[in-house]
Amino acid sequence: MTVAKKTAIKVVAKKKTTATKTVKKSNPPKATKPKTVKTQKQISALVNQSKEHKLAVWKETETANELVMKDWGGRLATTKVRMEKLNKKYEELLLVLLNEAYSVYREVVKSDLADDFFGALWNQLYKDGIKVQSNTPNASLVVRYICGSSISTKTVSNYAKVLEGADYNNIKQEQFIAWVQHKTMTRVVEDQRNIENNKETRAERMARARAVIMRLIEVRETKPMFSWTTTAWNAEKQISSDSLWVGIGNAHRILDGGSNFNASMNLIMMLPVNAEMEKHILNIYARVIVDDLEHNEKRMNDLEEKIWADELWEKLVSAGYEESQKQDEYWANRQQAQLFENQQDFDKFVKAKKKKSK
Repeated sequence: MTVAKKTAIKVVAKKKTTATKTVKKSNPPKATKPKTVKTQKQISALVNQSKEHKLAVWKETETANELVMKDWGGRLATTKVRMEKLNKKYEELLLVLLNEAYSVYREVVKSDLADDFFGALWNQLYKDGIKVQSNTPNASLVVRYICGSSISTKTVSNYAKVLEGADYNNIKQEQFIAWVQHKTMTRVVEDQRNIENNKETRAERMARARAVIMRLIEVRETKPMFSWTTTAWNAEKQISSDSLWVGIGNAHRILDGGSNFNASMNLIMMLPVNAEMEKHILNIYARVIVDDLEHNEKRMNDLEEKIWADELWEKLVSAGYEESQKQDEYWANRQQAQLFENQQDFDKFVKAKKKKSK
């Protein structure tokens, strides 16, 4: 038992000795390389190089951005030019179409069939499913009919004001386009609205003009051109309840071979005047003086009846002669139009004919 304990003690002692020897043989730490420290100049150089690189990158980016934006701007500028050309062509074509509408509108408003025509136009719009108010102006009916329901009510009103403004200023059809281009459509619309807001309507001026014509007829009754006596029974058959009648006659030159150019005046027919015929006659002559109505009213109030009545009568006769020539030319051109294949060729013919006449 004693021998075994001693052996165990020796083994433990040997293990302790081996552990001590291992600690004593540990390797020393390796030496590290010394770190280089940068100077202030080296640091400044590196910072400057970084700034130059960033600046170069920024300039390169800025140049690339400018090229992109320039490309965008150039493409939009090209589109803008094309749009301006398109708008110009649209405005030119618009004026041509409005001029065609104005030629019809101007003829209708001067006709006794105006109420019937515009009433039929209103009914046609209703049939087409286009809603219009009962108090819609006549010019707006014309514009709405030719444009349909695709344009706004404001646009219809503006176009209608152009037609009304041209008629108010007594612009002829051949002058319409040049007049609108010179004055601009915006100014025409603005002026016409001011006129409607500040002045009387066309219907009111026509009523005043008819009063002047009726006064002229009363003055002319005191010195008739022809006068003869007949029976009361025969006169009653040929006059209206207001003791008025309309004469139809003709005249022709007498070829007597002398130095005087004599003419034969012939009264062919006498017709009683009804209310519709009386209104028609008054309107024909009222339209001649409605644009300078104030001038005619002033002369009627300031001058002797004989002076202003003779002047106004001569003016009405001249206007009737000019209108007769105009109507003759119109129907002659209508007959000539059948010889042309299209409207453009016919328009060229009419323009050439007008130049020759001048």
